[in-house]
Amino acid sequence: MKRRFIGWLVVCLVIPTMLLAQPAGKKAIVGVWEVKMAAVGQSPQLGLAMYGSDGSFITCGGYKTLPAIPAVQEVGTEASPGYGRWAATGDREIRLTFYALLWKEGHGNGYQRVQETLAMSEPGDEYTGHAQVDFLDANWNVVFSTTSDVKGTRLETPATLMAQPAEKKQLVGVWEVKVSPVGQSPELSLAMYGDDGSVTTGGRYKALPPGSAVQDVADELGPGYGRWAATSDREFRLTFYSVMWKAGLVTGYQRVQDTLVWSEAGDQYTGHAQVDYLDASGKTVLNTSSEVKGTRLETPAMLIAQPAEKKQLVGVWAKKIKANGSERPILTSQGLRP
Repeated sequence: MKRRFIGWLVVCLVIPTMLLAQPAGKKAIVGVWEVKMAAVGQSPQLGLAMYGSDGSFITCGGYKTLPAIPAVQEVGTEASPGYGRWAATGDREIRLTFYALLWKEGHGNGYQRVQETLAMSEPGDEYTGHAQVDFLDANWNVVFSTTSDVKGTRLETPATLMAQPAEKKQLVGVWEVKVSPVGQSPELSLAMYGDDGSVTTGGRYKALPPGSAVQDVADELGPGYGRWAATSDREFRLTFYSVMWKAGLVTGYQRVQDTLVWSEAGDQYTGHAQVDYLDASGKTVLNTSSEVKGTRLETPAMLIAQPAEKKQLVGVWAKKIKANGSERPILTSQGLRP
């Protein structure tokens, strides 16, 4: 039976006003971090987090990490990546709130809400803190709450990739990417480049090299989070990380370092990627390389323009899509273009 959209119901998530403010120069946390969260009475769970210079936040951990609590399992058995906002509240203190969807049989059925207070180390390469974690049903009723200890470690990134891309804005937007590992067919992917130097990417989650040491570590691949910067008029470099999953838990990471060149028209790029696969301790288990080709996806001109003073949309939103007589929640994250 053909599906038809019946309507949209859009509801703004409640995020403290302080988290909607600009971080006001407290940029020490901007970048990609390895995160370890240890819930009360449990072993630490690994994940990745990317902090944007505009206060945006994205995180990806294990999708099979929900508590074995009947009330939670009735709502969801898997968790999506998380989307939220962060702000500096002191010289070395960070607060953030983020949300993830709880999936039941592949459908959004509830939410996880995480509120963290973090303290940066003096060198700025680590943080520790505390998280309040709430699990909610589709009607925003809390079905279970717990707490976690949090530890973050900055992932190494070439200093050039931490710089702002200055006037090199040709790359900003969404691109189709074809990645051709040595001896393999091209893999399709998408990449989104932010004008603050952020990059997010997603492709096949079963794209790990077959029959290798990598398969002993993991058999699924998560989305990628990283940084990019222009290094000349038509060259740019980027580094991004993805979680690797085994049985729905993070058991390692993929690190990709690209050197890419724009076409003269600016609608394509080509280049080379160094790809490293690491276990949970950061030990490299396999190195390989890939050829990369990117093609800009068409975007209406109105979507390229700056949103001017339309700041009300910035933040994380819950949307309920009504189709075939039932409503399913989804999450969207709206960023701020300076």
